[in-house]
Amino acid sequence: MLLGIPGDNTYANYREANRAFYRLTVLPLVGRVAGELSHFLSQKFGEELRLWYDADQVDALAADREALWRRIGAADFLTGDEKREAVGYGARA
Repeated sequence: MLLGIPGDNTYANYREANRAFYRLTVLPLVGRVAGELSHFLSQKFGEELRLWYDADQVDALAADREALWRRIGAADFLTGDEKREAVGYGARA
């Protein structure tokens, strides 16, 4: 689908293929590179360093983020701080 091979190329199929490409290929690769680079820099500078990516900045995964926010927003059984934690924010001070 992403290579442009003729066939069932609808927008929904392309969107799903693009999302799967990021989730199954790009993000794991970036995670491994960031982990190794963190390890290297930690040894180089003598302190614990952690590099990581922000998946919320990947446009191809916007639909996943929107679905998460809808599900968390509709969860009446969660407190405000639990909802914040579920979407990656810390508790309010």
